[in-house]
Amino acid sequence: MTIHALAGLGLFLTGAAFSQVLAFGIAAWIKARRERQIDDTLGAPAPDPTDNPK
Repeated sequence: MTIHALAGLGLFLTGAAFSQVLAFGIAAWIKARRERQIDDTLGAPAPDPTDNPK
């Protein structure tokens, strides 16, 4: 492989990794935003009774 091919492959892989990070970040932001909308509409969820120590 030539230097140009290796550089192109590196740029491609870097771009693919960045796209994955960006996609997961956007998905997490959308999920958190949706949960906030639900909480604003219905109120905070009730506490889980199994969390209480006996």
